[in-house]
Parts: sequence; C-alpha cells; structure tokens
Amino acid sequence: MVPLTDRSATRAELRQLEGLARVRERRAAGECLVEGATLLAEALDAGLAVRVVAVSEELVGRHEPLLLRARDAGAELLLAPEELLARTANREHGLALLAAVRPPAEGRLSDLPATGPVLVPVLCGLQDPGNVGTLLRSSRAFGASLCVTLPGCADIWGPKVIRSSAGAVFSQPALRVDQFQELMAAVDLQPVAAMPPRATTASSGSASLSLPERCLLLLGHETRGLEPASAVSEVTVPQAAGVDSLNVAMAGSILMASWYADRGL
Repeated sequence: MVPLTDRSATRAELRQLEGLARVRERRAAGECLVEGATLLAEALDAGLAVRVVAVSEELVGRHEPLLLRARDAGAELLLAPEELLARTANREHGLALLAAVRPPAEGRLSDLPATGPVLVPVLCGLQDPGNVGTLLRSSRAFGASLCVTLPGCADIWGPKVIRSSAGAVFSQPALRVDQFQELMAAVDLQPVAAMPPRATTASSGSASLSLPERCLLLLGHETRGLEPASAVSEVTVPQAAGVDSLNVAMAGSILMASWYADRGL
C-alpha cells in the first residue's frame, strides 16, 4: 500500500510554517498559515494554491479524501508529530493539520461596478483579529464588492483573522489602501461612517440603519471611533438607552445585513 503522506516534515519546514504566523515572514513568503481541515477545504474550494500540508499520523486516515484532493492540487503532504503541530499552531488546543497557502490576489478598485448597488466596508484601524475576521465574513455574506483595510488594521492573512472569517477571506475580495483620501479619489461611492449612538450628531446623519445604494461604509474602533469629516455622513444602529455601543464587528454586520436586505439581493 502506498503511504498517503510523501515523507516526514523536517524541523526547518515546521519552523517555516510557524513563521507564517508572523506578518513580516508571511509577506516575504507570499503565503499564509491555514489551520485545520475545514479551512483547508475552504482554501481548496476557492482555488488557492496549497504548497504543503503537514498532518499528524492520527489525522491522516480521518482526512484522507481532503489530503488526496490537496495532493491532486499540487500540495506536498508531510507527516509530523501532533505535539509539534500543536505548538506551531500557537493555540491552546493546537490543530494537527497545517498548510502553507498562497492567498488570492488583492481586489482592485477598478473592478467595482460603475452602476448599481455597491457596498465597500472600510476597516479603519481595527487591530483586533477577531473583529477583522468577523467583518470579512459578514462582507462575504452580505454582498460587499470589496473590503478595504486602512493602516493600523490587523493583517487579514493572520491565522486568527482567517479563523474568525471561517475561510470567507479566501473568496471575499480585499484590498489594503494607504490613505483614505486615496480611496475617496478613486471611487464614486457615498462615504458613511458607523458611529455609536451617543456620538451621532443630528446635523450630520440619521440614527437609522439606512445606507445609500452605493456605499463606502467606514468602520472604526468602538472606543476611539472615527474622526468626523464634513464630507462623511453618519449612521448608527439604534439601541436601548443606557447601553454601551455595540462591538464594531456586530454593528458593522448589522449595517451590512440591512443594506443587503434593502437592496433585495
């Protein structure tokens, strides 16, 4: 019987996988770290190139169809001790299946539709990977054409962001932009800033869920918020008096869901 894995992983190869958890090393390699069978399947479904999969002996038989699929797609399959894989994954309950995957090309502002409904969430300085991943997942679910990140955001190809997005990051077009003004000059979309109820001014926006058909939805830190700008209207999620503002991932998801429902998409 031909063994399913090609050979045992070397320590150097495991260190290389571990390095993909750090932004500088994954950008240099042009790869990201994918943890677990579910996310590997999502990456393959999205047509991404998988260079290598390291798996424990205990999981080889359990995930044989997936591993064969990865091999057919060009991946090398390596056997590694479960305890080493768990340490590489850097999680309390580490996953015994890791893969090095080449992310998709960045989305492009020039690909945005010139007419019709367009939603582009803009993540402004969101450092929490869980929030960034959740908003990428919601962007995919509610028809966003592109998700933009500005400086200060968690890297969308970090393992925690990938996990929080449930793999949506593999198929949701995303783009890093250096300056907000650069973004504003390049798109014909109406900017709307999501603000907590206490920060919304009567003159600048509406305390409702209404978003324009062609919308640039600005999402900032729920504590620091966004700097108000005269050219930017504001929107908030109505909530009971005396309640703290919603987590940015929850508020942004509600607003995107409302935009999607209003369009009848």
